Amino acid sequence: MNYFTQYTAAERYSKARPNFHPNTINRIKEYLLIENKFDSALDIACGTGLSTRALLSIATHVYGTDNSKVMLDVALQKENINYQEAQAEKQPFADHFFDLITVCSGVHWFDIDKFLLEANRLLKSNSFVVLYDNLFLGEMDGYPEFKNWYNAVYLNEFPAPARNDKYNWANDKLNRMNFDIVNEQKFNNAISFNKKELGLYFTTQSNIISAVEKKQVSYTEADIWLNKELSIFFANEDKREIVHFANWIKYLKKRQ
Repeated sequence: MNYFTQYTAAERYSKARPNFHPNTINRIKEYLLIENKFDSALDIACGTGLSTRALLSIATHVYGTDNSKVMLDVALQKENINYQEAQAEKQPFADHFFDLITVCSGVHWFDIDKFLLEANRLLKSNSFVVLYDNLFLGEMDGYPEFKNWYNAVYLNEFPAPARNDKYNWANDKLNRMNFDIVNEQKFNNAISFNKKELGLYFTTQSNIISAVEKKQVSYTEADIWLNKELSIFFANEDKREIVHFANWIKYLKKRQ
């Protein structure tokens, strides 16, 4: 099921997702030793374009695809980026066209074997698919009880929907799709939110979006619930608190 096809979800996504992507792209640039910009880079499952816009620092021609038209309708910097609607496993580009493919926070929704076969078709020899994510840890500076609230209260109220998060990334499997996994990086991002911003961010998670899609709750009801619950941690609504995300990056290199 695609949880990101409704305009309300896309609009909230465009307003509330933290822009950690330049930090990640800088790490990718350092690891791949990118001195001159790539000619072309593709961001698959680009959403509203935060991850796509970050590629402008390392590629001359940037493309973004997503299977949600409404996400693309509110995407960023359309004058500099070629956006197209497409499934991750079936892209509208010629063979061996790209120097780099990235996927941010999306690969767990794919048929990953089919996606990798398509990425192999699209990439030039010895080029990379770089997968990365920014996972909410449920940790807030100065409030150790926030983690218990997140795990015991929030996730009980809004469980995460099923996703493909058990994929075997071992090379003996990836080699069949003509890739080697050559490196993985893990680090944390600290992001500041006020109460309203953090509540809005939660409504962009598939946890709440799936509940809205199933008509278990409305966005208005979710907003009211979050405003009440988060008041425990925000006595001053305008005060910014630091919450932590776990970022990982996987580098998959195409074989010749």
